[in-house]
Amino acid sequence: MKTAQIGNSVSVKYVGKLTDGTIFDATEDSEPFEFTIGADEVIPGFQDGIIGMSAGEKKVINIPVEEAYGVPSDDLIFNIEREDVDAAGELQIGDVLELPLKDGNSLFANIIELSDDELTIDANHELAGKDLIFEVEILSID
Repeated sequence: MKTAQIGNSVSVKYVGKLTDGTIFDATEDSEPFEFTIGADEVIPGFQDGIIGMSAGEKKVINIPVEEAYGVPSDDLIFNIEREDVDAAGELQIGDVLELPLKDGNSLFANIIELSDDELTIDANHELAGKDLIFEVEILSID
């Protein structure tokens, strides 16, 4: 029986949970998730947990912080001038900003503090600092 290895494209269904049981993502109401193992399309712990599985197999993958989105970095919390933000409507704590980067990509950051002149934003991934649990089922391996 074929098992998932680096270079294979896989189709999976999953439920992603925090250690307290809170569901943060799931494929149950959407199309299965497809990715290529080894192409850096998913977090390391998810990819490593899939390797060796067979089509039809179900598994629970426990992913520690270091193999998920990492430890939050203070370097990703910084201030920007409010006038530099092109946002429609009133800004509020908790809003997510999309900030264009010089290379054409975007940085997404949460507003964590605001004043009349500047914003403090946090560009850490929302799941940084958290251990994750995925209940996965491999649908196909190509």
